[in-house]
Amino acid sequence: MTTNPTQQSILNRASDDKFLLVLNLPKYLKQQSLTDNSIDIEPLQLSVHGTIVPAIQVPPVELRFGGQSHHVSSYSRPSYPPLDINFMVDNNFKNYWLLWKWLSIMNDPLGSYYAGTPTNAQSDISSGVNTEYQTDFSIFGLDEYNNQVIEFIYHNAFITNLGAINYEYRNNNFIESTAQFQFSQLEINLL
Repeated sequence: MTTNPTQQSILNRASDDKFLLVLNLPKYLKQQSLTDNSIDIEPLQLSVHGTIVPAIQVPPVELRFGGQSHHVSSYSRPSYPPLDINFMVDNNFKNYWLLWKWLSIMNDPLGSYYAGTPTNAQSDISSGVNTEYQTDFSIFGLDEYNNQVIEFIYHNAFITNLGAINYEYRNNNFIESTAQFQFSQLEINLL
């Protein structure tokens, strides 16, 4: 009788410190990387030390009939709250700068305009959809052997907030920051 070494006891539990975030650059930054060597086209590597997978809901609808209340599915999902991540800033500030560069696409810091492709800004206004500043990224849940076991895929995500950096002369800790992302859909795959 052969046993599968990955088959686990039902008493094994997932740990909340076993995850990996893989963040891909949006289309516009990938195009910019062809002429700007400071933009790395590889997935953004962040030393993420905290995030929350949002609650997933399909709320019920109450139907009143004959003096009774019946609940049925609404067949819809409310919008997801923004996704917050906590990360360590690398010693060259490259990960922080790349997130800042991504955020500056939506509003140029000096000119206060959309800094992506001008034709896409017009299509964004007319169609309501512009994906050149959006990307898909994943958070992988890991088992005790650091194997990926589940993938949370965030579709059409883009950065909306980059946290502050607090410098302090009397403190020699690593610099930590936060980033907030908005996304449209969440998909889950069991690997």
